[in-house]
Parts: sequence; structure tokens; C-alpha cells
Amino acid sequence: MHTLWIRREDYSPDASWRLLDWCATRGADEFGLSFLGAPYLPEGDWAEVDRLLAPFRRRIASAGDRWRLTGESAAALRSVMPEGLFTGEPHARTLGDPTVYRGGTLLLAVHSADGEGTIAATDDDAASLARAGLPFHDAARGA
Repeated sequence: MHTLWIRREDYSPDASWRLLDWCATRGADEFGLSFLGAPYLPEGDWAEVDRLLAPFRRRIASAGDRWRLTGESAAALRSVMPEGLFTGEPHARTLGDPTVYRGGTLLLAVHSADGEGTIAATDDDAASLARAGLPFHDAARGA
């Protein structure tokens, strides 16, 4: 297994959704998110996000909420993260730090504040990313 690095500057919002689609084709079946901002209230900032993602929620005792990754849940995620997986600057209500899991194992982790992410990739995954034209780096920025 290799750690590959991805960077915000390499990915437009649309390209970041292609990366999520790639994860799904490689067997990803769940995702997680961080909710930054006001706490959840039934009629608060997070109510619409909760409504859109609720049908896909899975409670993981050791990890909090995760959501099943399907075509429908990916569409819901796109609607609540219009700036793509690499969200922009944090504001009053921000979704960020998306994580994607394959069989319970972390495949993709985006660190929104840093504008970087990692992919836990096999040799075949790395070759598949390259074929798909999805950029990656062998080291973190500045390493």
C-alpha cells in the first residue's frame, strides 16, 4: 500500500467529483464528513444537509456517522458541497474533511484546511488514477 497525495490546486470542483466517482469504481462504499459551525438544531443550519443525507446514514460505534456511498448519496453530497471535495475557506457553516472508505478501510482523506489529501493506494489503484487522468503526488507539499 502506498500513500499518494492530492492537492486542491490540481482539482476543480468537477474534477474532485470525478475523484469520488473513481473511488466508487474502486470499491468505495462509505463516506464521512466533518461539520464545522453551529451545533445541530432541528431547524438550524444543518437541517437540510441532514435531510438529504439521512437515507444513507450508518452509525459506526467507533467512528460516529458514516454514509453509504451510492450514486444517489454522491448526488446529495454534490448538492451540499458545491465547491467540491476540496471545500474553500471555512465560513459559518462548512462541510469539510471528507473521507471515503473501501470495506471499512480508509481510501481517501481530504484535509480541507490544508488543501491536501491522501489516497491509500495499491499499485493497481495508482495505475488506475493515472489512466483516469486524476493527478497525484508521491509526497506531501513541501516534503
